[in-house]
Amino acid sequence: MKYEAAVLRSDGGAERVLLTWDLCVAVGYAGRNQKAVKDHIEELAKVGVPAPYAVPAMYWIEPDRVFSLKKLSVVGEATSGEVEFFMARDEGGDLFMTLASDHTDRALETVSVSKAKQACSKIVAPLFWKVADIREHWDTIGISSEIPCEGGYRIYQKGVLGDLLPPERLEELAREDAPFPGKISLFSGTLAAAGGIVHAGEFRMTLSDPVLNRSIRFAYTVSVLPDRS
Repeated sequence: MKYEAAVLRSDGGAERVLLTWDLCVAVGYAGRNQKAVKDHIEELAKVGVPAPYAVPAMYWIEPDRVFSLKKLSVVGEATSGEVEFFMARDEGGDLFMTLASDHTDRALETVSVSKAKQACSKIVAPLFWKVADIREHWDTIGISSEIPCEGGYRIYQKGVLGDLLPPERLEELAREDAPFPGKISLFSGTLAAAGGIVHAGEFRMTLSDPVLNRSIRFAYTVSVLPDRS
């Protein structure tokens, strides 16, 4: 997979880079705080999702299913977004990251989490940051999502990157589990949802850097296709 990304540098300039990967993994249950991980497992259990085979867990998905879509088409009503960060490297080996949603089919998740991850295209924002520019203050960067509520929006997920495993550890886990050799891109794993999982028709996300005083924002709507046998 090749993905041309716009990159905002720490000095305010911009450039375009070509990101490449052969494999893509959606990491699950990747919180540093084990209580938060337990809370996420429990919220999934309420909608019938069994406990994971391991913590963290690696769910490999089709590498070409990564898009910067503003309208996502899904089959059936039982899907929802998960705010995360996405990481990939350019051909020179430099690491870049952006805001993402691991949109997942919750009905299929009760049967197979891997298949549920594969069922929906994955959303990434078109603007990236270079990891080297933010690594020293990585843990302070805010990450959140919002969903529609009573004519406005409410916070659905909220935390900081320090709530999730660091990028080096995520890459290490992915390499150890990879089904075959190749360049890897990954989705980081998510945060627990306030009030439990909700199937919303719109998903808004924000990544906020308090040190460099900048943000990445992205939103997409969900179009539901009929689920037929």
